[in-house]
Formats: sequence, C-alpha cells, structure tokens
Amino acid sequence: MTHGPLIVTAELANGYASADPWSPGLDGILAYWALREQLGEAEFALGMTGHRPLVEPDLPLDRDGDGARWWWVCSSPEAVGVAERFVRWEHRRFDLDAATQHVEERVRSVLVGGGPYKNYRNRRVGVVCRALTWRCVGEASEIERLLRRCETVGAGHTHGWGAVRRWRVEPGTAEDGERARNDRPLPVQIAAARGVFGPQWEWGIRPPGRAPEHRALCVMPERG
Repeated sequence: MTHGPLIVTAELANGYASADPWSPGLDGILAYWALREQLGEAEFALGMTGHRPLVEPDLPLDRDGDGARWWWVCSSPEAVGVAERFVRWEHRRFDLDAATQHVEERVRSVLVGGGPYKNYRNRRVGVVCRALTWRCVGEASEIERLLRRCETVGAGHTHGWGAVRRWRVEPGTAEDGERARNDRPLPVQIAAARGVFGPQWEWGIRPPGRAPEHRALCVMPERG
C-alpha cells in the first residue's frame, strides 16, 4: 500500500459538537470502524464495556513517536466555514420518583455520585460549520473504505449533531504532511525538540484516549 500526505474532509449537514477543540480525532474514528470489522459486532460490543483486554487496531496511517511511546500521524480537526460556536450542556439526573415504583422498600438510597446511576452535567461546544478536515499520512483507498460506514462524527449524534453528507480523501502536499505530524497534541519533550510550543494538557496520544498507558502531558495546538 502506498502511503502519502492526505487531506480528509467530512462534509457536514449542520455542524458538530465536542467536549474540546481537538476532537473528534480521525485516528479514533478509523480505529472504531477497524475494530468493529476486526472483532465482529458481539466481541466489539463487549470490548466497549471495558470487559476485555485492550486491542490495538492496525490503521492505514503512518506512525510517529519515540520508541515504545507512539501515535498515528494525523492532525487535530479543523472546522471549515464556521458560522457560530456555542456552549450546550448535557444532563442526566436519577429519576427518584420513577424508581420508587420499582424498588423494594428496604432500599433507602441510591449512589448517584458514581456508577451506573451517576448524575452528570457535561459541557459540549457546538460548532455550526460546513465541514471538518484533518491532515494525515496514510493509504487513501483503505481510509476511504473504512469511512464509508461512518455517518456521524463528534458528540451528540442522537440529537442530530455531526451528520456527515460525504467524505472526501484527497492528495496533500509536503506541507500537509508536516501539519499531520505537528498540528496535533505532542508529548512535551517531542514538541520542544520540534520547536512546537503552546498550552499543556494531559491527553491520550492514540485511541483509546482514556487508556492510562496512552496518556501523556502534551503541548496542544491552538484552536478557536
């Protein structure tokens, strides 16, 4: 397979939502669909619960890094044609009134600070825009094949956010290849060696980003 610099674009119906300016990651989207294909639906669903060992997908992207600590060569997303940005909140509250009709009288309290009934209030940023683009270095036809099944990106797809009208995978330039390597969260030592500076934040350098072994203190690219 021939790898080269690419520009990947998701043309959106109305925009997308995310928890931060550096999501969604193209590597995470590709890993999701690659693992569904590799594991099958039942095993994939079990893995999503965390009740199986971590499986590393083989993605059609180049790798970057320093030995054991590595990541896929793809940039953070960039919104195209932004009309508006706004903050929205997602809430979940335990329905005590409904619960009293279904539990035994001896149950005096329900843990809502954690576990399956946890209350939460999550911040999301909605971005009304025409498209999302990523730079990457990889194999175009295989990236296109994996993305064919992907109909939404980002958070809030059950509320209509992130609907993808069309995917485009187009050849890039050497400059796009450099952006793929450096316009993304980079571990601080790597960023310093490359002359990349900015705010620092703990980040998952490859999917799944929640895995402790994938997290590192990173220099974050500037985003609006």
